[in-house]
Amino acid sequence: MKLIRQFFRYIRDGFKNIWNNLFMSLSSVITLTLTLSLCSLFVLFAHNTSNFTEQVESEIKIFVEFSKEATQEQIAAAIDLMKSQEHVADIIHTTKEEEYTDFINRIGEDDPELATFFENTSDENPLRDSVVVAADDVKNVDEVAKVVKEIDGVDYVDYGEESSLAAFSNITNIIRKSFSWIVVILLILAVFLIQNTIKLTIYARKNELKIMKLVGASVSHVTVPFLIEGFIIGILGAVGPILFTIYGYQFLYELFGGVLVIPMLQMTAPFPTVYELGVLIGILSIIVSLLGSFFAVIKYSLKI
Repeated sequence: MKLIRQFFRYIRDGFKNIWNNLFMSLSSVITLTLTLSLCSLFVLFAHNTSNFTEQVESEIKIFVEFSKEATQEQIAAAIDLMKSQEHVADIIHTTKEEEYTDFINRIGEDDPELATFFENTSDENPLRDSVVVAADDVKNVDEVAKVVKEIDGVDYVDYGEESSLAAFSNITNIIRKSFSWIVVILLILAVFLIQNTIKLTIYARKNELKIMKLVGASVSHVTVPFLIEGFIIGILGAVGPILFTIYGYQFLYELFGGVLVIPMLQMTAPFPTVYELGVLIGILSIIVSLLGSFFAVIKYSLKI
């Protein structure tokens, strides 16, 4: 029972500290709220840009067309050679007959008479066998394409140059790294602000703490209320960012219909991502606040 009463007394003293130093406590809560909201925004942006990059890279393919003179044996040998390449992830082969059938079907959807005309008048299939080659990584597309160009029977290779294909990936990586450093700096600033808030509370109660130590108060009795104060600031500072993360991102997702600019750029679905990020923000807020409180207690209250 004594421990329970002592625990609730620590909580009471923590709230009392916040009330007695209300302005700085509110400043800490507001700063922590803004910092964690920005952290949430940066994390969601980084997560979506990573998702966009994967989507763009998954669409990058090498289109290969064989020469008209290439025999089926040469084509089969060329495909086997492509499959044996280190960085080739997948190959889709389409014969010239399949190409021609698909061509007639597409024309038939718009103009059946024209499709019938082509079928009746074309004695020879003018199309060629082709393959679509997928590399295992966007950075290897250029290397795979150069190898494919040298294979016997290959007449035409179409792909984006490495510099243009990797540009989007490199830019998003730079943005993610920059945002990561910004988040770290903001969190460090939040720690220092909370430390200063607790320091002011300690200085305001300096004489009281001296008397408590003189009459034999334990170290925990002196320091724990300040840690509780930081813990409470952490909880209060996490409420806004958690609501912003869950409801703000859900609102944006519904506003844009889950798509940014072009259909290929699909936004990350809100659930369960926002819930996981909300929990992470709550934990982070408490850790940051406790760190600030701990540093203030070690640096100031124990030296009184």
